[in-house]
Amino acid sequence: MEYLRGLKKYRFFHYSATDPLEASMDITGGIESFNKSMGVSFFKRKHSFVNFFFIFGISNLVLYVVSVLKSAYESRHDTTKLIYCIATFGFGCQTIMKIYSFIITRQRVVDLYESNHRYYQEMTSQSNAVKRVSCDNASLIYIIIKGTVLVYLLLVIATMAIPGVSSIFLADRILPFGFVMPFIEGDTLTCYVWNYFFQVVMATFYWIITVGTDVTTIYNLITAYGQLDVLMTIIGELDELLERDECPQKIRDKIIEIVRQHQHHRSYLQQLVDFLNPYHFVTLGSTVPTMVISVLGLVLLDWYPGAAIVFLGSVQIFYICFLGTSLEIKTDALTLKVGAIHWNKLSIRDMKYMNFVLAMTQKPKMLAVTTLPLNITAFLKIHKLIYSLIMMLENTKD
Repeated sequence: MEYLRGLKKYRFFHYSATDPLEASMDITGGIESFNKSMGVSFFKRKHSFVNFFFIFGISNLVLYVVSVLKSAYESRHDTTKLIYCIATFGFGCQTIMKIYSFIITRQRVVDLYESNHRYYQEMTSQSNAVKRVSCDNASLIYIIIKGTVLVYLLLVIATMAIPGVSSIFLADRILPFGFVMPFIEGDTLTCYVWNYFFQVVMATFYWIITVGTDVTTIYNLITAYGQLDVLMTIIGELDELLERDECPQKIRDKIIEIVRQHQHHRSYLQQLVDFLNPYHFVTLGSTVPTMVISVLGLVLLDWYPGAAIVFLGSVQIFYICFLGTSLEIKTDALTLKVGAIHWNKLSIRDMKYMNFVLAMTQKPKMLAVTTLPLNITAFLKIHKLIYSLIMMLENTKD
């Protein structure tokens, strides 16, 4: 995370703020502006979905599902085309889950936003050190969100452009994805152009909804990450009070603030984890099999588009696991921070409060799918499994 913070020295990633609430409203306002391009809102309780962009996107999604299923059935005797259809459908499952989580059950997303709004509003009355930490956290959110938008955009452009460019130099016309629209089937140039255009439209819709949902998740997770930074700053202020032997009442007030902030963090993170668990379950449950199927096609059939699908799925899994690991590291740092205060200068009663905080930091809420913690270790396990599969297939192929 510290490396990412260093990116703010570049103009593209530069963002600075002096008020935590203003920074939060700037970021969520940017997310909302982006979401307008698909006719949705993640932060307003009252929003009408009867608009052109939303209806157009959903209509295309329905047409996409029909096209994939029909193409898969018609290609059942062609292994390469069938694998392409199945791999493509995996990303469709993700899209359906994103629509369910962030649009159909969007009130949970709104609840998280309102909780964040109240939190950042409360930060404006904290000390200058706490406000500075909150603003630094807002800068980190800005950097990661802007980087995510850029990475996803480059991936989509590459995925859509490479087949078209390749078709110019090769005898066969290659489509970006393994399906064709109903009633527009054939080897003619006209059919190819229409199918290519439709796939570009669907890829654009997938990019918009993926970016919109993922940056909202990033905003929520990095807010939880920032809450731990704020807690450590307040604990540092407590330690300074103890070192100066301040009056017991000031020390007590600071401890009460620490307990209150930590309770809010745990409650917020539990709310966030409960929301994200089913979402991540479907994301991993569709992405990992898609990557495995793509590897099968790549190794056994020399199906090179599978490499692009594996890379795209790997990037999505990395984002999830990277944020989970960052949260784990920050939680461990909080435990060390609590353990390093001047315990010998606390009263018995205050020591009990801080001991309670210490005990709670050692039982953190973490991102997980069923019993699998979502961290870099999980990311490596998934790719180790895929690598083992590749080696096994290579040996079998030889």
